[in-house]
Amino acid sequence: MQTSTPKEITKHIRQLIAKVAPGREAMYLPVRPNDGAKVSECFPNVEAKIFQAGGRMLCGWQIWEWPHILVEAEFHAVWVSPEGDLAEITPKQHGEETILFVPDPSLTYTGFAKDNVRLAVRDDLLVQHFIRVSEEIVKVMNRGERAGQYGYVSVPAHEIEPLMRAKAFLGQSISIGLRDHSPCLCGSGAKYKKCHGRGFPL
Repeated sequence: MQTSTPKEITKHIRQLIAKVAPGREAMYLPVRPNDGAKVSECFPNVEAKIFQAGGRMLCGWQIWEWPHILVEAEFHAVWVSPEGDLAEITPKQHGEETILFVPDPSLTYTGFAKDNVRLAVRDDLLVQHFIRVSEEIVKVMNRGERAGQYGYVSVPAHEIEPLMRAKAFLGQSISIGLRDHSPCLCGSGAKYKKCHGRGFPL
């Protein structure tokens, strides 16, 4: 499973924007990584750029899409130059050349992570369970003192591994085109909703 920058602003993306930033408008920005910027670490990247060149941080939401499956909004920051120009200076893991960004000046970064906000594009138990397990992973990653940590976070295996296995199982099922009424990926012969879906989480 790999999300990417949406090619167009669909009705589901508009619904997502209305949920996370009512009344705000999305814009496409080219990705122009700053020297030394780290993949996906927008907040320290922008803070470093401000130290180098002035300007300010603008928070908002970066919109991602898994076509026909889900859309999600990621808490994000871009750099605003002293002249007022917006710039996406954070390189992307999969080399995206543009982002879809929804500025929200009411948001500020306080050192704590926010979970992505996800919206299913289709009504399917596999997709709903994928979203739920993704949310649970973020809760575990940010439990207790881990909430203020950035970058690599050490999490006890017994807390995270069952959730990661469940996410991989669901992601693979969805990626190969299975639906909740399809035979479960485990090979039992039963439909997902009557098999692993009944005992979710896995």
